[in-house]
Amino acid sequence: MAHLLGGLAAPFLCKPISASSSSNYNYTSASSFDSLYIKRAAELADKSAGFTAPHPNFGCVIAVPNGGGTVVGEGYLYAEGTIPAEVQAVEAAGEQCRGATAYLNMEPGDCHCDNSAVSALIKAEISRVVVGIRHPLQHLRGNAIHALRSEGLQVDVLGEDAQNKTIEDAIKSCLLVNAPLLYRAACQVPFSVLKYAMTLDGKIAASSGHASWISSKKSRTRVFEMRGRSDAVIVGGNTVRKDNPRLTVRHGGDHLPRRIVLSQTLDLPEEAHLWNVSEVPTIVATQRGARRSFQRLLASKGVEVVEFDILDPRDVMGYLYDRGYLSVLWECGGTLAASAISSGVIHKVHAFVAPKIIGGKNAPSPVGELGMVEMTQALELIDVCYEQV
Repeated sequence: MAHLLGGLAAPFLCKPISASSSSNYNYTSASSFDSLYIKRAAELADKSAGFTAPHPNFGCVIAVPNGGGTVVGEGYLYAEGTIPAEVQAVEAAGEQCRGATAYLNMEPGDCHCDNSAVSALIKAEISRVVVGIRHPLQHLRGNAIHALRSEGLQVDVLGEDAQNKTIEDAIKSCLLVNAPLLYRAACQVPFSVLKYAMTLDGKIAASSGHASWISSKKSRTRVFEMRGRSDAVIVGGNTVRKDNPRLTVRHGGDHLPRRIVLSQTLDLPEEAHLWNVSEVPTIVATQRGARRSFQRLLASKGVEVVEFDILDPRDVMGYLYDRGYLSVLWECGGTLAASAISSGVIHKVHAFVAPKIIGGKNAPSPVGELGMVEMTQALELIDVCYEQV
């Protein structure tokens, strides 16, 4: 089973955020371990992906400036409202914080309304702070860096005054771990990933509609992990009718994403796994005025129904943006996938390609009609990578 992924959006994830006029990064004084520890901070931050929304994923590493750059404390933000990564790392390091260097994958933001992250570093007498990237939100960008420098701490922003492959890789790690927040800040829509499994000849089901199973058990486990890192999972009405999915993560303790169904006409079954909202909510987005009686039925089951004048993926993404969603996973069929791509709301594609051939003139494909008539119109993915699963 091959796992292919690539981006449909601008490749800013591979580029460092540009320096501001206040940058005073001194590369000659930077430790050769800076990039290594920034990548470690990003790895720590990634442990809580899916749990911290609407806040970023934060990680912190504290190391003493000896010959080996020994790590004395680590921490990461577990979930929204929990202890900041910097506070955890300071508590773990204890007295060894004095004169040490703190490595942060992202500039802290005042998400606790008490500047606790910055205060912890100052009170612990940290002497130097290395930041992977500045905070992407304009009202927070630069605030923590300014506060730390005002207290006499040396603050370096990785890559703002020098570049090499190691630094670029470390910065990319910081960008990737908070890709949902970065895309949300830049595009004013949640970060959207289209996921599908297909045969080698590009089919997501047989001509009869039968699709169990194209993918392997390992790839399905990977999908559960992807769901656990998302704020919501979107399907269309056809998927509900044919597959009756649960859209769970099937791993105890994992983050449970909201389930969202897009259906213009509400031609949906009265009984479906998604109408059971005892563990996780379901939202049904539809066109205004569609099947009022069925809307009342869904409401009686605890399903939230949201009406749109025109059910367009971009309008739905705008609605989810207003509700604070950072990341959305699209697990829909070809028709809705084509509509989402045409609307410009898909940023990344995860394709699981099975070593199978099913054939069939009428067998469905992952993406429906896009209105393209020449190969020169085809959308080209960027930052493509693949692996065997």
